[in-house]
Amino acid sequence: MPNNYHLKLDIKITKLANFIDQGSDERLFIRYYIHAFGGNRRIQVDTREIQSKNSVKWNECASFQCRANLDQIQQLESSHITFELRSRKTRQIFGGIMTRSRLLGGGEISWKDVMDSKGMELEKWIKFTAKDRKFVGFKLPNLLVEMKVDVRDVETNGMRKWGSSKECDWFDSSVDMYHVETLVD
Repeated sequence: MPNNYHLKLDIKITKLANFIDQGSDERLFIRYYIHAFGGNRRIQVDTREIQSKNSVKWNECASFQCRANLDQIQQLESSHITFELRSRKTRQIFGGIMTRSRLLGGGEISWKDVMDSKGMELEKWIKFTAKDRKFVGFKLPNLLVEMKVDVRDVETNGMRKWGSSKECDWFDSSVDMYHVETLVD
């Protein structure tokens, strides 16, 4: 059985539904975490910030690629990708600008759900659970996410190694080795 695989994950953050705008000047964004191989490491990705309003759309795509062995791919099936709805408000304090994000809600998709789906493609509404009292008594928002996983055997597909001596491997601790692309519609 081959031991070298090329793994590609595409994630598209599409839109937020059922969001109740309470007239604030906060900017919303989605933060998500992808668990990395080996240990408790994870990659953090933030979408662009958009002004809070009733129709919240991102249409933002990201693509992640790495090399993995069969054991690492099987480890993925027991993990999940965590999504958070966050808000940010800029404040001026003592002549400087301070920004800090606030967690409003969270949800997740398991890798197993994506890998078990037809063609390893999944479009799913994530129902957020409240992480902030702002949503107490309100219908919680849902996030539409599209995900696609592609796993290929490196030897049979003729894929070559990236870079010179470095390969994109989730065991390494330096995030700059990941090949990440972000597209915005």
